[in-house]
Amino acid sequence: MINNKFISTSRSISYNLKNNAFKNKKCLLTLPNIWLFTDSIKTKNPIELAKKLPKKTGVVIRDYNSVNKEEIINEIVNIKNRRLLTLLIAGKHKRTKYIDGIHMPVWLKTSNNRRHKIISMSVHSAKDVRKSIDIKANIVFISPVFSTSSHMDKSCLGVIRLGLMAKLFKIPVIALGGINNTNITRLRNLPISGCAGIDVFL
Repeated sequence: MINNKFISTSRSISYNLKNNAFKNKKCLLTLPNIWLFTDSIKTKNPIELAKKLPKKTGVVIRDYNSVNKEEIINEIVNIKNRRLLTLLIAGKHKRTKYIDGIHMPVWLKTSNNRRHKIISMSVHSAKDVRKSIDIKANIVFISPVFSTSSHMDKSCLGVIRLGLMAKLFKIPVIALGGINNTNITRLRNLPISGCAGIDVFL
């Protein structure tokens, strides 16, 4: 069962709707404040998981190495309207008009598709601000906030650095990485627009 505390706390993080720096951004009317990142190893059945997501959740499909990636995309597209999901795809995929946008990992140099409404980007340091401007990103995911099981050897940002980095962006910022039922409350007063995760949805 998807944890209610993560959902309710993420919903309460609405800094972007109140802060003057963001009030004129039209995308705020549609961008979710809860995001699921799929993972080819951890997310064994992303299709079934998508069926149980709260309405108006964002989904970033990152199954880079999955042989059935196109099947996963097509099935979640079928679920999309029923659950009011916002769907972004990372990496190579066949073009489809039914997805909402693309997600660019930090290692991907440029976007080859400008047709979609939303471009998101992963961010790991302050130097990524320039790239977010260059690709005209609508939303960024800053990670890892806390220690994660996916990257045990990678140092986490922590709450203070997350807050300082978030202020550098003039677009919605979503916190990602190691967020769980206990530590999510530490993010309530930061200049972010929501939270994302993998493990917390499993």
